Amino acid sequence: MFTTFCYTSYMINGEELLYVVDENNNPVEGKSRNETHAKNLWHRCSHIWVVNSKNQVLCQKRTMLKDKNPGMWEAHFGGHVRYAEEYIDNALIESKEEIGLDRNKEDMIFFKIYKYNKDKEFQGIFYTYWNGDSKDLKLEKEEVETITWIAITELRKIFKEKDKAWVHQGYEEKILNSLSKD
Repeated sequence: MFTTFCYTSYMINGEELLYVVDENNNPVEGKSRNETHAKNLWHRCSHIWVVNSKNQVLCQKRTMLKDKNPGMWEAHFGGHVRYAEEYIDNALIESKEEIGLDRNKEDMIFFKIYKYNKDKEFQGIFYTYWNGDSKDLKLEKEEVETITWIAITELRKIFKEKDKAWVHQGYEEKILNSLSKD
């Protein structure tokens, strides 16, 4: 059920330019990742939910090398939108980089932009359907420790019970309801 990989020696690029925005998601400028996080500036991220025809979501366990939520589970993949980059373009890049899932714009279905106050993020949320075998994916060693398919019904329980092993953003119930075929 689990595909596990262990890696070491990774440094987050603190100089990567992120897309800094105001509290209404209007573009401001590019700032380094370090400055953006240190000053708690609003910025953009993309989230990609991978769903199969069995009503399952491909979930990941974050590596211990991550600067936020290390070792925790997430029901999505994604990352910070770089300066002057669009949400959809970042989602395509992150899908390919993090798990080796090559998608195109037509494969990505836009769900919503979610304002996440805790981390001052505007999250561009997408989902994509894929029925492949998770063993065929190539995990980015610095980002993803392991992946597994989890039923939407099980994920509902996880988020309803606020399981402490999982990252909670606040929009999970809405997207799971939208993705559910039951």
